[in-house]
Amino acid sequence: MITTNSSPASVNESEARKLPRWLLFAVLIAFVLPLFFSSDVWSGRSLSSFGVAWNMANGSFSDWLMPNINDVPVADAGPLSYWLEAISILLFGRIFGDVAAYHIAAGLWFAITTASIWYTAYSLASRDEALPLKFVFASEVHQRDYARALADIAVLMTVGTYGLIAAFHELSVVTAVLAFSSFVLFCVVISLRYLWTGSILAGLSLGAIALCSSPGVGLWCALAAWVAIICTPDYTSRTKRTIVTLASAFSTAMIWPALVFLAYPAEGYHWFGSWLGLSTSAFAPLALTDYPWLIKNLIWLTFPLWPLAIWGVYSWRNQIHQAPVAIPLSFFLVALCSVLFTGTEANSTILCIVPSLAILAAFGIVSLKHSEENVLDTYAIVVYTLAIGAVWFYFYAWTQGEPEKMAYSLTRLAPNITEHGTSGILLILALVMTVAWLALVFWRLFRRPIYIWRGALLNGAGLTAVWVIVMSLFVSLIDGASSMQPIADSAAKALAAEGAKSGTVAQYNLTKSDIAAFNYWGGISFNEEEQPEWVVASVNADSEEAPESLSDYRAVKVIEGRPRSGKQFLILQKVAD
Repeated sequence: MITTNSSPASVNESEARKLPRWLLFAVLIAFVLPLFFSSDVWSGRSLSSFGVAWNMANGSFSDWLMPNINDVPVADAGPLSYWLEAISILLFGRIFGDVAAYHIAAGLWFAITTASIWYTAYSLASRDEALPLKFVFASEVHQRDYARALADIAVLMTVGTYGLIAAFHELSVVTAVLAFSSFVLFCVVISLRYLWTGSILAGLSLGAIALCSSPGVGLWCALAAWVAIICTPDYTSRTKRTIVTLASAFSTAMIWPALVFLAYPAEGYHWFGSWLGLSTSAFAPLALTDYPWLIKNLIWLTFPLWPLAIWGVYSWRNQIHQAPVAIPLSFFLVALCSVLFTGTEANSTILCIVPSLAILAAFGIVSLKHSEENVLDTYAIVVYTLAIGAVWFYFYAWTQGEPEKMAYSLTRLAPNITEHGTSGILLILALVMTVAWLALVFWRLFRRPIYIWRGALLNGAGLTAVWVIVMSLFVSLIDGASSMQPIADSAAKALAAEGAKSGTVAQYNLTKSDIAAFNYWGGISFNEEEQPEWVVASVNADSEEAPESLSDYRAVKVIEGRPRSGKQFLILQKVAD
């Protein structure tokens, strides 16, 4: 068929037909829905983040400026992400409960991330250099339809990325960094047309990244924006865009330190010393022994984006200096370097690769040959159908007790859970998601649609369906395996039974997440007295005696820790002289 340009994308009008908006939003809503299945906070990072936000919501102005949990400084990140979570608790805590209100913030971060990726992909695909082949004797795809289809693909592939599940269901600073880095990518793109608006917004977002994480992460994101600006043609002045972006970024990042030193100069000096110390100590190359970890996590967390992104760069290699490829590729390469050269901060920067990879993967999908387009469809159908079947099989084993090995593999995760099963509503939801997935599979197999977004839809909807079904069926099991609530309750009851008074309890060897749990669920506020009457201590699971440094205390209560955590908690009372 005769064409009139040399684009690697081959898309006609029928293939770019609009994906129903209700279907796209249904997938996105379903993705965040499991956040609200439990009234608990599971992981240590998420619990620490909740502890800081809850402390802000119930504390003083100094708590908002210098993040802490029960006066224990949390200096590994700035306060911005905690501010949003604390505001959410203040606004919605009385209506939905503090934990659910805290999780609403994750929904907002997810909305910022997906919206930024969608509009970035749409803006890039709308450019003339990104348009598909124009056929002389075939129906030509409209520019708007093509851009919308590519943007839908980018978002659906993002949702179908394995690493995003942990990021948005284990709410932490990383979630906020991912959202702001996605927005920076969008702002750099729109600065090609609107120099001042795009550059100022990009700078504000870069400053926000520094305020919610560390100077190291903020500098890497600023470097990514600068590289993206200088690697694209000079549609608008690159010099002006760079100066405006960096100036607004620096101004934004300085707002918080200025407030701290104006209001609490002495405390601010010590807090920022710890913050900068932790940031600079992590700003170093990864050790050679960490590279196996890096490779494994990169492959796993960014799958299935990276194979398609590689194909996208290869297919569009002749346009590599043009904005649609140069901008996301620049962000990806700098983000990858940040993972290689930021030591332990790789945990904070590794997912910043996802937005740029998703856009490159979308360009890769639209450039696949027709004989290759079915690969993603087949992968999604086979993998996620088998996964859903396995989830239901394990649920049957867990509730019925057979096969015994399968039942035991789940029961040992939370041996204290006696009632195996889930609520009627969640069971119905799991069934609905299963039927919806099977309907989507039948639609693909028997209707044989030609839409270019069908593989991305199957991928995003498949992973979402698996996640919702797992959470619907096993939420009580996960609560039993991960919750600190019963431990904190037991400690509070033990202290009350012994007549412990408020202000007489200290902690020994507790993590920040432990302190947050005892604060919130147990209502226990720890003090820093040298010789307190009571101590809550964390010890190894095989120890029931007070640690040597607390030899003048005796254990009055032993509380088992979370299953398989390898630790337990002691309620210690000072022995009278």
